[in-house]
Formats: sequence, structure tokens, C-alpha cells
Amino acid sequence: MKKYWTEKVNVEFETGDEATDNYLKWICFQPILRRIYGCSFLPYHDYGKGGRGWRDLWQDCLALLIMDPSNVRQMIVDNYGGVRIDGTNATIIGNKQGEFIADRNNITRVWMDHAFWPFVTTRLYLDQTGDMDVLFEKVPYFKDLQSMRGTAHDKLWNSEYGQKQKTERDHIYFGTVLEHILLQNLCAFYDVGEHNEMRLHGADWNDALDMAWEKGESVAFTCAYAGNLRNIAKTLRQLEEISGSSKIEIAHEMEDLLAGSVELYEDAARKQALLAGYAKKCEHNISGDTIVVRLDQLAANLEGKADWMMKNIRANEWVKDGEDGWFNGYYDNHGRKVEGVMDESVRMMLTGQVFAIMSGTATEDQVESICRSADKYLYDQKAGGYRLNTNFHEEKFDLGRMFGFAYGEKENGAVFSHMAVMYSNALYQRGFAKEGNKVLQALLDAAMEFDNSKMYPGLPEYFDNQGRGLYAYLTGAASWYMLTMITEVFGVKGDCGDLKIAPALMPEQYNQNGKAVLKMTFAGRNFEIIFYNKEKKEFDQLKIQKAACDGKALEITAERCTILSKREIQMLSVKETHKIEIELV
Repeated sequence: MKKYWTEKVNVEFETGDEATDNYLKWICFQPILRRIYGCSFLPYHDYGKGGRGWRDLWQDCLALLIMDPSNVRQMIVDNYGGVRIDGTNATIIGNKQGEFIADRNNITRVWMDHAFWPFVTTRLYLDQTGDMDVLFEKVPYFKDLQSMRGTAHDKLWNSEYGQKQKTERDHIYFGTVLEHILLQNLCAFYDVGEHNEMRLHGADWNDALDMAWEKGESVAFTCAYAGNLRNIAKTLRQLEEISGSSKIEIAHEMEDLLAGSVELYEDAARKQALLAGYAKKCEHNISGDTIVVRLDQLAANLEGKADWMMKNIRANEWVKDGEDGWFNGYYDNHGRKVEGVMDESVRMMLTGQVFAIMSGTATEDQVESICRSADKYLYDQKAGGYRLNTNFHEEKFDLGRMFGFAYGEKENGAVFSHMAVMYSNALYQRGFAKEGNKVLQALLDAAMEFDNSKMYPGLPEYFDNQGRGLYAYLTGAASWYMLTMITEVFGVKGDCGDLKIAPALMPEQYNQNGKAVLKMTFAGRNFEIIFYNKEKKEFDQLKIQKAACDGKALEITAERCTILSKREIQMLSVKETHKIEIELV
């Protein structure tokens, strides 16, 4: 039994600290435990009825892609069957893969961040495998009573219709995975409030921002979707280059969503009307007709939308604090900016900064400024690192129930592991590795202080005011922590099936001999990747001198980057462990 569970974790880190390496094993095991326990199973998980939600589904896939990718392809394809034709989705996973329930408690509700996550996971799958064909798999759409993006009911629908979207000819409609991705993100682009940022609806990632349905807006996830649109465009260009395909088919109704005028983008009311018109056309059945679009034109359309969103956010949402500043992340139900330097208090939330940095919305100077502001207003070493928000000193029920919690508890200013890890990941992606490492280390130190954290080994959902770790498996933090360690800290990541290695290890992450090791599986092959930094220099002072796989020299593509191509990987034995050695000077 011990052997069975030990072998479930096929990722190993060797740094300068054995205790940390052992603890990272537990973090890698945690996503497996979450899949077993669901979200609300353990005694102090004090809400819900068990099972996993939409967001959890896609977060767990991140870990599976690293550890056990064999069944992930079908899982990803099946999961897209939960998307509605209006770009929203069912929120609860049924008993079987590809089975969905509108909502656990039959509440009609839309979380505006839900459409963001599927492409993030799918993009990782594409990079890990190079399998572009998955984008052309045909999948149905989910159908139920809910329509018009959660604002109305389809009065013609009943249980006899079934839970799959049909055409006017009474056939189940199947669209490609790529069509599902485009639909989710394009609908979100038009679903804006009066400030031309995306409507908050029932909540975003922070479920407790649930009381601003009418006028609430999430600038945080407007940044996130802007990053998605840019990355989808990149994927379309790679698809054309790799597959030779220059065109794709999409549902005829989607043509409305491909409008490309800046005048339209700047007019929130026109955008809302366009989306309402599209949703009305699709309220019951759709035509079943398709149109053909060119990939290069589609990519340019998405890039235009992303660029406009980022420019708009930089112009209107930057909060100044002397020489520094950060991004306003939300509007409340009175249509007021939530963050800024107020008379009574400084109001800053971490989520908006994470996605501004990760998406590329924040300029390099702005990232530096955000880091200083986060250190000044959100960092609390005793609490476990970066808090989710500053103390607003009010029960702000025109934004969400989070402000009913005492400050430092749950979503109101606790250190939320998931968002903290994503902050670290975003910083690493933008080249701010020292700042990113500080975030990871603070979480690890807080969790490993067992006299204080009083928790099972792993990462909790959050640390309370006393530093206790709560909700042991109710978090996507473990998947993101493992992903960040592998793809950013050790710098080992896929790129359309190629294996790229660009380490950003800190000097203290090498052992006393200047050696660090990562053992993992990639494309069905086992690798032991060894980094040598004998002088233990800072990462930004290093370049790769030599790189080899099983003694054969690898191409060095940049100062700190080497590559093992998909073709070279396919020639390697699946039975042996292959040694990649990288010398840094």
C-alpha cells in the first residue's frame, strides 16, 4: 500500500534543504487527495455537500498534466461539454466524467472567472504534448433552463429536451474544442459594466465577492481574459504553422462576436447590446449552420481586443500612491472604484495585481511598483506572507459577504494560498524571480511551522490570524505550487511538445556542492535534470555553458535557455531514465 501511494507522486526536487524537499513531496501528493476528497468533505469544511466544482476540475488537471498525463486528453475534451452556447457553464461535476449539474443548490448563478480557466489548462496540455489535434475534437454544449448568461430562463426548455444543445433541426450540436474556447472568451469580452470592465456577476475567483450583481465589475479578471485572448491568438498562429491549416469552422451565430471596431470596444452599451443579441439568437436552439474564418484574421481580431483591454486598464485603473501604485481590481454595486488611498484607509487587493502582472497588462515599471506596494501593505510574515487585501474597516456589503468575516479570516485579508502562489508564478513569468521566491518561501515556512499551522502536510486554502492552516484540500494552490516549482523555478516547461529549460533557481536552492535536481516525466519519458552552479551565483548573473542529454550536447537557444526538441524526445527510450545535465557559469 505504501508503495502504491508513493509511486503516485513521480516528481522529486533536490535542493539545498532536505526538509523542504520532503515537504514538496506532500504538496505534489495534495492534488491527488483533493480529487479523492472533493471540496467539502473534511469535518471543518463547513459548507457545501462535497464534490468538485468547475474551477476545481481545471485546476486539478494542471497537476495531472505533470504527474499522470495519460488520461488528461479525454478529460479535457469531456470537460468542455459543460460549456453553454452563451459562454457560461454548468458549475458542478456529475458522478461520471463529462456529466454536469447546473448548480449544487439549484441557484442560477454565474461566476465571471469560470470561462478563463479551461484555456489555461488546455494551453499547458498543448505545450506538454504538442497535440494540436485536440483543438478539433467535437464536443456538445451543455443545455438547461438558464439562458442569457444567467439573467433569464429558456421557457421552451424542459427535461425531455435533455442537457445537450440542439439545432433547429432537432439535432445535437457539436462544436470543436477550439470553438468552445473562442466562445467562452469572446462572450466574456462583451459582458461589461458601465466602466467597460467585465461584469462581476455572482462573483469571480473570490466566491465571497457575491453582492455586486447589478453594477459590480472585475478589473482583475478583465486583465486575465486579456491575457487569454492574446495567448489564444498565439495558439492560432502556431496551429497554422504546425498543422498547415489556415481556416476553421465555427457556429454561424458567432460571427457577431468577431466585430473588430475600436469605436465599438469603447462603447460599453453597444457591447452589452451586441452580446444580448447573440445570446437571444441562441436562447433555445441554434441554426446549426457554420461559417469559415481564416486563422490569421481571427488571431489579429483577438490581439486587437486584448491590446484595447490592456490599454484601457492602464489608462483608467492605475491607483497612485506617491511614487508607487497598483491597479484597482473591482467596482462595487454602487459603481465605485474599490481600491485606492482613501481618507480612512489604504485599500489594496492582491487579485488585481496578480492578473495584471501575469497577463502582461502591467508594464515592467508597474510590476516593480506593485511589488513595493504589496510588500508595504499586504505582506505579513507571521500570517504566512501576502494577505488577500488590506483592512477596509467596514462591512462592505455592496461588494461581498467577505467583509462580514473578521479581518484576517477567510477571504477578508487572510493569506490565501492559491492567489499567493499565482502571484509568485506571475512574478517569475515576468522575470521577477527573487520576488516570486519570497512568496513561495513565506507560504512554505508558514505551513511547515506545525506548532503554529496545526494542519496536515501540504498547503491549506488559507492561514488565519493565528497562522493556522485551514481547509486542507480545498484549494488549487498545490497544483499551482508544483507547476511553479517545475516550470518557473527549475524552468522546465513544454513548448508545443518541445522541452525548454531556463532555470531561475536562487543560490540557496542548490546544495553545498552547487547542485540542484528535478526528477519528472515529460512526454512519457523519465528525466533526471541536474543543474550545476558551483559558485552559487544569483540566477540573473548566470548563463548556460554546457547542456547535454545522456551525454549528447543540446542546443543552447539563449543565455539561460536550452531545448530538447519533440523529435529528439520521441527517439528516447520510454523504459530508461534520461539524464539532462546543465552547467551554469
